[in-house]
Amino acid sequence: MRFPHAHRGVRLIFIAEIVALASAVVALIAAVFVSIASSGNTAVANSAGTMLLVASIASIVVFVIQLVGLIMGAKDSRDFRIGLFVTIVGLAAAITSAILQSLPATKGLAPIVFAILDTVATVADLIVIICVLFGISSLAAALGNGEMEEQGRRLAFYIVIIYIVSLIFGLMPGFNGYVNPGIALLFSIFSIAAAVIEIFIYVTTIIYLYRATHMLE
Repeated sequence: MRFPHAHRGVRLIFIAEIVALASAVVALIAAVFVSIASSGNTAVANSAGTMLLVASIASIVVFVIQLVGLIMGAKDSRDFRIGLFVTIVGLAAAITSAILQSLPATKGLAPIVFAILDTVATVADLIVIICVLFGISSLAAALGNGEMEEQGRRLAFYIVIIYIVSLIFGLMPGFNGYVNPGIALLFSIFSIAAAVIEIFIYVTTIIYLYRATHMLE
C-alpha cells in the first residue's frame, strides 16, 4: 500500500458522506412530519422533533469524521492539506456568524455581514469536496489508474457547474413578481431538474469515494 494515510482518510470521508446522506433522508422525513403535525397531531410532532435532533447530531458526527479523514489524507496528499485548511476557514466563518447573531451587541449588524460569513462557510464545503476529488485523482495518477484520475477531475468539474446553476436558480424565486408567469414556471422546472442532477452527482461522488478506497488498498 503506497498511500496508507490517504486510504484511511478517503475511507473515513466515504463513511462521513454515507452518514450525511442518511441524515439528509431523516431530515426530509422530519420535514414531511412537521407539515403533517401542523394540523395538530402531537405524536407526529414529537416524532419530527426527535428526527430533527438525530439529524443535527449526525451532522456533527459527519463533520468530525470528515475532519479526521482530511487530517489522515493530508499526510499523503497536498490537495487534502488544502481541503483541511479550507475546512478550518469554513468552520471559523460558521462559528463567527453564530456567535455574532447570538450576542445582543452584534445582533443588529448589517445582514450582509452574516450573508458573507454564511457564504464563506457554504463555499468552503464545496472547495473541500473539490480538493478531495483532486487529491484522489492525483493519487490515481501516481498509481497509474487513468480511469479514476479522469473521473475524479470530471466529477469536480460537474460539481462546480451544478453548484453555480443551483445558485442561479435559487435566486430566481425573488424575481417571480417581475417576470411572466410562464417564465417563472420554467425557472421552477429548471430548478427541480438541477436538484435532481445534483442528487445524481452526489450519489456518483459517493460511489467514486467507495471505488477510491479500494484503489488505495
